[in-house]
Amino acid sequence: MVKVAEIKQENIILAAIEIFKDKGLEQASMEAISKKAEVSKRTLYKYYPTKESLFSVIIERMLSCVQTFSAIPLEPEKSIKAQLTAIAQREAQLLCCPNFVSLARMVLSECMRSGDSATIMLEKVQQLEGGQGLTKWIEAGIKAGKLDVAEPKIASEQFIGALKSTLFWPQVLVHVPTASQQDQDLAIEMAVAQFLSAYLKEN
Repeated sequence: MVKVAEIKQENIILAAIEIFKDKGLEQASMEAISKKAEVSKRTLYKYYPTKESLFSVIIERMLSCVQTFSAIPLEPEKSIKAQLTAIAQREAQLLCCPNFVSLARMVLSECMRSGDSATIMLEKVQQLEGGQGLTKWIEAGIKAGKLDVAEPKIASEQFIGALKSTLFWPQVLVHVPTASQQDQDLAIEMAVAQFLSAYLKEN
């Protein structure tokens, strides 16, 4: 059973997301957040003493979505192409989630507006554990003799970047509609083909 305190905190976070989206962190007020969340200022300050603490929690929420896709074990007996395609499909599911896109748009917009907000964001990103799931998968592929990659981290960034260029950045930056399933499949197919042509080890 969900506790009243948890409901109040969720309402506060959702209200803060909307206020930050409209006003930015600097112009937003705790009073506006408390009104939108329909809680007293005393309750608001009990859970979140500053706007920065609220923004920090919002960033953690966004990054927790990424974290769920971080553990990617290599299965040496299975096709590298099939595994990479499955990884890309999971990533596309996240990148095409409207709630994630909306949250990312708000956080990134605020980070571009404020150096202090960007610092908070950077600190949270650096605290991520297991955030290099694809890099570790590539490293495992190298050890298993399946991949030939000199710089696993760069290869990982290239692969995710290829997906984001079609499925994420246009939606975040210029409000392009969520990619259709056909477009997602095509983006995945091309990203996988590009990766394999560069890094798949010939046996």
